[in-house]
This record gives sequence, structure tokens and C-alpha cells, in this order.
Amino acid sequence: MKAAMINMLSNAAWFSSLFLIPLFAQDLGATEEQIGLIVAGYGTASLVSSYIFGRLADIHGRRLFLRFGLIFSAFAALIQILSHDPLTLLFTRALMGFSAGVFPAALMAYAYESKWKMGKFMAYGSLGWGVGTIVAGILATVIVMSNPYAAPFLLSALLLSLSFIISMRMPKVQERMVKVPLFPVKVIKKNMPVYLTILIRHMGACTIWVIFPIFVIEIGGSFFWIGVIYGINSLTQFIVMRKLRAKSTTLIIWGLILSMITFFLFTLCENVWQLLPTQILLGTAWAFLYVGSIKFIMARNEERATATGLLNSVLNISSIGGALIGGVVAGLFGYYATMYLAAAASFVAMLIFLALVNFGKKKRPKPMQLHRANLYAIP
Repeated sequence: MKAAMINMLSNAAWFSSLFLIPLFAQDLGATEEQIGLIVAGYGTASLVSSYIFGRLADIHGRRLFLRFGLIFSAFAALIQILSHDPLTLLFTRALMGFSAGVFPAALMAYAYESKWKMGKFMAYGSLGWGVGTIVAGILATVIVMSNPYAAPFLLSALLLSLSFIISMRMPKVQERMVKVPLFPVKVIKKNMPVYLTILIRHMGACTIWVIFPIFVIEIGGSFFWIGVIYGINSLTQFIVMRKLRAKSTTLIIWGLILSMITFFLFTLCENVWQLLPTQILLGTAWAFLYVGSIKFIMARNEERATATGLLNSVLNISSIGGALIGGVVAGLFGYYATMYLAAAASFVAMLIFLALVNFGKKKRPKPMQLHRANLYAIP
């Protein structure tokens, strides 16, 4: 249960500050393009650390990098308060991004090796995301300080510190150390259908997320409503993830279909009330897609922390590209253009996934026979 608590608290910490960053950057004088750079800076730093520390966790074990990552993240979350212009915000967010990439792959591998059902385990992360955004939205609205964003940053640091304390009491599990080359070509090839699919879909989605809080404000929302909207999304994920039992490929395909529909529906929303039901659909879409991707990876790899770290790196590459593209597209064509772009990206991702999976079946007669014994931990 300690691993699930850390997953919940750390996600609450990240999202309690993450979703307000575009608004904070705007208040500091950043343009849409600069906001894109700030979000991309976070993603770039997390990309690097996710790969480095995911590989090291496979070689040296999980708990060391889990503990180091949590205490480092608590420090990084706290110094975000010192940001006073777009440049310093870029630096503090990059530091936060690097720290946030240190331990998630190790935590995921630890949970799998502790015989957690992965859908249920990941659901706690979504629960943390929902609680973190809702509480941060309330704090940013109610607590008036010289810096209205300070309260969510302090909350983030507190939650990560609590996670670190819990990690010190985590029991040892049977770990399988594996040697992983510096550039794991075999792991990348084995998981290419998921990596490429997530890259395209999530890059499209991130063109929206870089400006989404600003969009919510412009259609009549507030800090509170931003927290509620994100909270509905993540709490939907928590409910849906715990119930998923389908094959990984089926989950991924349906996740892409639902993503495409949701992003198109965003273009029809003219007020915050119309956005609320779309968040239920979006939460369901991501629950299908993310659980399906993790199931796909965990069942096919011994280098689980490396494979998961690479998935996190792909998500961060998507965040970088999506943030940069989204800032430019929103600046030139408006916010709705990013939503059409995201819907198109989900459609393309689905076609590519189907093509790669069908090609893999023809090339590899019975891939699952090698890992049948490992499926006990997958819902």
C-alpha cells in the first residue's frame, strides 16, 4: 500500500503546481510562445532524467532512486516560489521536470514486482492528480498572498516530503537486476508500437494543454473551475482504471478513438459548463490508453524500469513538441485550432498503431508465450 500512497501523493504534488503554470507565466509577462518554451523546458529536463534513472533503477535497484527522487522533487517544488520573471520560471520548472523524472519508472517497476495490478496501481496516481488540482485551485482562489501561486507550490513540496517519509519504510521486494546497454535498441524496437503511438497522440494533446488554463479563463472560468475541470478528468481515470480487464491492444485502440472524439468536442464548448462532460470522456480515454500502454510494456520486457522510463521520456518528448507547436498555433490561429490538430493526431496515431501491431504479428509467431508467467500482475 505504501507504493500506492506515494503514487497518489506525488501525482497530487506535481499537478497541484503544474496546471497553474501557464497562468503564472502569463502574469509574469510571458507570451504564448514563451509559455510554450517554459512547458517545453519542464518536458526536456524530465525526458533526460526519465531515461537516465529508469535505466539505473534496472541496474542498481528501485528504492535508492525512489528516495532520492522524492526528496529532490520536494526541494525543486519549493524553489518555484522564487520565480519572478519568465526566465527564472523556465529555470525552476526545468529543475522540477528533472526531479520528476528520477523516480516514476522505479516506482512503477517496484509496484509490478510487488504483484500490484497495474490498472489499480495507476488509478491511485490519477486520484492524486484529481485531489491535487482541486485543492490547489481552492488554495489559489482563497489564500491571498503577495504571490497567489505560492500556496500550491508549498502544497506540492509538502506532499513530496511526506512521500519521502513513506518511502523510508517501504519493504524490500524480489528484484531482478538486469544489465541494460546505454542505448537499449532491443527495448525500443520491442515497444515501438506503443512509443510511436503515444508520441503522436500526446504531442497533439499537449498543443491544447499548454494554453488550456488560459482558454478556461477566457470562456468564463476561474482558478477554482480549472481545478474542478482537471479534477473531473483525473477522478474519472481513477474510477475507470480500476475496472479495466481488456487486452492491451484493445485498450489502446479505444483510448485513441475516445481521444479523437473528445478533442473535437472541445471545439464546440463556449463556457465552462459545456467543458465538464468532456472531461469524463477525456479521463476515460486516457485511462484506456495509459493502462493499455503499461500492460503492453510490462508483459513484454524484463527491463521494466528502462521500458517505463522510455515511455515517460516519450511522453516528455510529446510535451516538448506539443508545447512549442501549441504556443505557435494558438498565437497564429487561436485556441480552437490546437483542438482540431489534436483530434487529427489521435486519428493518425491509431492508424500507425494498427499497422505496427499487425506487422508485428506477421513477423513474430507467438510473442506472448515467453512471458505468460508474468501476466498475474496485470489486470
